[in-house]
Amino acid sequence: MKNLIYLNLVLFSVFFNAQNTSVFLEQTFPEKFPEYTVDGKDGKKTFKEEYKYLDSVSIYGFDYRSHDNLKIRGFLIEPKTKGKFPVIIFNRGGNRDFGSVSIATLTNFLSKIAAKGFIIIGSQLRGSSRSEGKDEFGGKDINDVLQLLDIIDHQTNADSKKIGMLGISRGSMTNFLVLKETDRISANATIGGIADLNQKDRPEMYGLYKELIPDFEKNPTLELNKRSSLLAIPQIKNKQLKSFIIHGAKDERVNVSNAFALFNELNSNQFSTKLLVYENDNHGINNHTNDMIKQLNAFFKEYLQ
Repeated sequence: MKNLIYLNLVLFSVFFNAQNTSVFLEQTFPEKFPEYTVDGKDGKKTFKEEYKYLDSVSIYGFDYRSHDNLKIRGFLIEPKTKGKFPVIIFNRGGNRDFGSVSIATLTNFLSKIAAKGFIIIGSQLRGSSRSEGKDEFGGKDINDVLQLLDIIDHQTNADSKKIGMLGISRGSMTNFLVLKETDRISANATIGGIADLNQKDRPEMYGLYKELIPDFEKNPTLELNKRSSLLAIPQIKNKQLKSFIIHGAKDERVNVSNAFALFNELNSNQFSTKLLVYENDNHGINNHTNDMIKQLNAFFKEYLQ
């Protein structure tokens, strides 16, 4: 009898997910990680005070198919309450496994935003440890992000008319390249974003470009231009787009001049844009994380909710 009940619960879970999204969601339970919890009076685990917001969200991983039929790993965070929620697509930084979205990123960062009434969805991109294919650093991986729009359209608690994007580092480039392809994004936020891949103060990046970008050595100028956020801005499809550029003044990886370049180019193309530079902060805005999250929540609340 117990086995029969367990089987019914599993079947119900599969059925429930199939009704709510086009992919099967595998739930992650942060309460199982001891660093987030304490023992309650009843002996049950309860979230530490600083992690109470995790009680209000559910975190999932899922696999989906790319436009060229590769298995790609994705993630999703949603409020536990019923309703229709705006969606934020999170575009990760790094390349391949470096910079892939971790449990810590999901719980300590993105869940704090989702807890304010947003669904957050993102792709680990091709070429990471749980995704097939090869990272092209702004090539076919852009389509991996565009495929998420179809998943959003099948998520019954998602307001598919209210979609924003949040990109960090390399993810900023992803944001702008996606914005060239669809007019469905209303709000665009970047953190430590690259304005142009031709970073003269980081010559070591050219070795990475040779390794990841197809045909880079045949025509480096053409391939870098294809991936330029600055060159993408005049081609943004949604002319009503609102943008928020965030950067650390002492960013050790992407010089803060990139933020001013993005801000100026967006303004020159008549896009409403806000710029926030944190003095004495680095690439990850580690000294002002909580304030940055408040600023992001306010931005997305204003333009999506």
